Amino acid sequence: MTAKEKSVVFFLFKRVFRQLLYVLMWLLLGGIVFPMVLSFITGTNYNLVEAIKNIILGPMLYIIVGCLALLSYSDFKVLIQNGISRHTYWKAKIVAFLGISALSQAIGILYVFLLKLTLSGLSWEKHSLFMQVYGGFFKNTTVAYLMSFLFAILSSFVFSLGCILTGSIFSLFAKKQRRLVILAMLTLFIVAVATISNAYDKNGFTVAPKIIELLNFLAGYDKSSAGKALNPTMPFIDLIIFGIVSSLCSLQVMKRFKVRNE
Repeated sequence: MTAKEKSVVFFLFKRVFRQLLYVLMWLLLGGIVFPMVLSFITGTNYNLVEAIKNIILGPMLYIIVGCLALLSYSDFKVLIQNGISRHTYWKAKIVAFLGISALSQAIGILYVFLLKLTLSGLSWEKHSLFMQVYGGFFKNTTVAYLMSFLFAILSSFVFSLGCILTGSIFSLFAKKQRRLVILAMLTLFIVAVATISNAYDKNGFTVAPKIIELLNFLAGYDKSSAGKALNPTMPFIDLIIFGIVSSLCSLQVMKRFKVRNE
């Protein structure tokens, strides 16, 4: 990685991290501070410890980072006007969100363990969907934990890659066009849901066995594992393939970015 690429990565990482802290601060203010102040005003009981224990920080950061990954055009416009190529911008954005995803999930995991140690919060097994579904596959608890941490970071990163691709596609349109596209997509979604619901009420339908088998395969389930923990190999492969496809597609989309006055 060249010095220019490193500087762009640092710029994007710092920018996204600042945005992440800003959004997180407002969420915490709305979820903890505001109810606490309101309880003082109204005289109602407020349990600060329970409020802290109820914060699901990992998933919150997961979603926030993904939402921030949707924002592609503003950074592109700033960097392209300072001599940064589209390819360099794409590469730096991928690396920056890899770092942000890893850092945010590490913070979320650490938060869970700190809650467990200090406030008798739920264990990691209760917080981690991976541990609940695939944890029993591993005979060694330490290995199960490590794979769970890796899956959390990888899934967060891949989710961000998908959001980068989605945001890049929307960035091809002007603001007015984006609104129309979003409105059209919402309309189509509502119509599709209504149509499927109506068809189900009238005739009912069953999912084809081939589709069920495919979904089971992607989830790591087979007949021999019935009643046992699922095999996590396929979910990891699914994430890696989806991440590669998303990143390559986002590169092709970003190559078509144009500077607009809006």
